[in-house]
Amino acid sequence: MKKILAAFASTALCASTAFAQSASTAPQLNITTEAALDMAHYAVGLAESRHLKLCVAIEDTDGNLVAFIRMQGAYAGCVEASIAKAKSAARFARNTMEFFEAARAQNLPIGFVPGILPSAGGAVFKQGDTVVGSIGTSGDTNEAEQALVVDTAKNFR
Repeated sequence: MKKILAAFASTALCASTAFAQSASTAPQLNITTEAALDMAHYAVGLAESRHLKLCVAIEDTDGNLVAFIRMQGAYAGCVEASIAKAKSAARFARNTMEFFEAARAQNLPIGFVPGILPSAGGAVFKQGDTVVGSIGTSGDTNEAEQALVVDTAKNFR
């Protein structure tokens, strides 16, 4: 009986492994919770060293919030803005500064496209050429926020 149960368990395990590796599914790289928290704390450390008071949001590749920090003194209105910047970067797999520059240079009304936020302060994290998450910040100037997200994204490993 034990041999039959062991054989059944082994067959079930092989079948579930084969199903998980099926050609109908694709593995998706994504930032881990631990890495998201590390990146949020790293960004806050940079912000403190630059005397900034920001909200920092880290999202996964689907644009879902994984980590968030509102620094002491950051404006309440910046909470949603930082999350929206991270979400825009993640869902379109590009830094929000690209949208910002295109909107300004070509007078494009891309801010009306759902999910696109043409603003500084949103950047993606990559593993090789693959986007694995994003960061969004809000609470200071465009230049300060953009520099911070770019420097934080460079630190991603």
